[in-house]
Amino acid sequence: MNQGNLHNLTLWDQWRNDCQSLDVTLTDAQTDQFQRFYTHLIEVNRTTNLTRITALEDFLYRHLLDSLTVAPLLPANARLADIGSGAGFPAIPLAIARPDLQVTAVESVGKKCAFMEEAAQQLQLSGFTVRNQRSETLGQDPQTRARFDVVTARAVSALPVLLELCLPLLKTGGLFLAMKGLSYEAELDAAQNALKVLGGKLQQVKTYEHPALSGARLLVFEKVKATPSQYPRPIGIPAKSPL
Repeated sequence: MNQGNLHNLTLWDQWRNDCQSLDVTLTDAQTDQFQRFYTHLIEVNRTTNLTRITALEDFLYRHLLDSLTVAPLLPANARLADIGSGAGFPAIPLAIARPDLQVTAVESVGKKCAFMEEAAQQLQLSGFTVRNQRSETLGQDPQTRARFDVVTARAVSALPVLLELCLPLLKTGGLFLAMKGLSYEAELDAAQNALKVLGGKLQQVKTYEHPALSGARLLVFEKVKATPSQYPRPIGIPAKSPL
């Protein structure tokens, strides 16, 4: 075995230990799924622009570990929608680490949806669905509006916009988990009206001790009352005219 392979094994082992420190325990079979996901993404990324983060260590920590920060907060057997999944973050890592979940990945870019569907098939992720739709449309669809226990979003939009896209999908009492960075406070200040109008309340802001997550902030919101029926507004309006 060459030094590169030894180094890769060491990286995966260390990463798995770091997951444990977040209260995310992975089996050998789940670790193998993550390894196959990485291999598949790198292969597809050669011809389809999915992510600029391709070096293994960066991938393990900036994509996977970051995605898994939300896993311990998810109720058992929750129905989860991930808004703006891109190449599958955090939707696919959560589906691997928490096979009890019903995960719906929402993404408007067709080539990224095709990648997620192919990856989910290869990894045999049961209960994983991809919706090639805009979240404004999903939020007004009776089949999906107020149907989810948890909604997640990572690096999608500013918080006032995100709240309008995400809160309508949640059941009352459900959680919206917004994955943000160090500048979250300004966004949170700007989102106070949106929270009031849409029926959300900030529960907590989580920080992490791991150096790779030093800039990560997880904003945990609860939906405390039903969102008025006119929200979300039509496609593009939430971003052009935030609440």
